[in-house]
Amino acid sequence: MSFSKRISRSAFAWALIVVLPGLAAGASSIAGQARVLFTSPADGVTVSSPVKVTMGAVNLIVEPAGDVKAGAGHLHIMVDTDCLAAGQVVPKDDTHLHYGKGQLEAELVLSPGTHTLCLQAADGAHMALAGEGMTQRMTITVK
Repeated sequence: MSFSKRISRSAFAWALIVVLPGLAAGASSIAGQARVLFTSPADGVTVSSPVKVTMGAVNLIVEPAGDVKAGAGHLHIMVDTDCLAAGQVVPKDDTHLHYGKGQLEAELVLSPGTHTLCLQAADGAHMALAGEGMTQRMTITVK
């Protein structure tokens, strides 16, 4: 093997040892972040009531309320009110809708006008989960 080939292979090997672990660590921390999302309708659209809402989660197991398990929870929709701070228990009333059976779909009967929706994840005891991705907001207009 020539000297230039040994340097090229050596440089490549060092790149694998030094660079790839850093790239892998960055990718896994991004990929490992849990988040919730509205899958439909899209933010800013005009819809008719009742509004069919579909929800999803990434890196979070959506399951019925009850047991508190790491990496798992269920979803809530806040209608025309703010999302809750992490650690607060989600109240059950007309503006804080619970999907404690692990549902990922809902039909919302909303009056005509503009409405804000906040999708929020909570643990099995309805305590709002911490994390930047544990809420998503959107605005829709009902005709």
